Amino acid sequence: MLENLITKQYLMPWILLFTAALGIFVWRFLGVVLSNKIKKDSNFFKWINAVAYAMTTGLMLRIIFFPTGALASTGLFDRLLAFIIGIVAFLCFPKKPILGLIIGISTFATLIFYKLYF
Repeated sequence: MLENLITKQYLMPWILLFTAALGIFVWRFLGVVLSNKIKKDSNFFKWINAVAYAMTTGLMLRIIFFPTGALASTGLFDRLLAFIIGIVAFLCFPKKPILGLIIGISTFATLIFYKLYF
């Protein structure tokens, strides 16, 4: 039965989406269940926090220095400048982190627009 579902091309994206969602929600559910059992000041919680920050930082640096897809056609200077300006805005407005995101994206869009049309 599973082989029949896999051979149907129109069902494959839905199967992949369901599998990915299941994988994400299992870990989220475990996080909710186990979060009450972990003390926020424990070394284990600090380690989890450090790993999460390291993964996020690694992903950001990978996107900036080794982009794929449409982002690969943009210049490194454009990506770095927009990232740095976004971080500075994020640090200047700590109570409104969305501003850092909006300013960084706007900077990147402005740089790309300027290079394309001027």
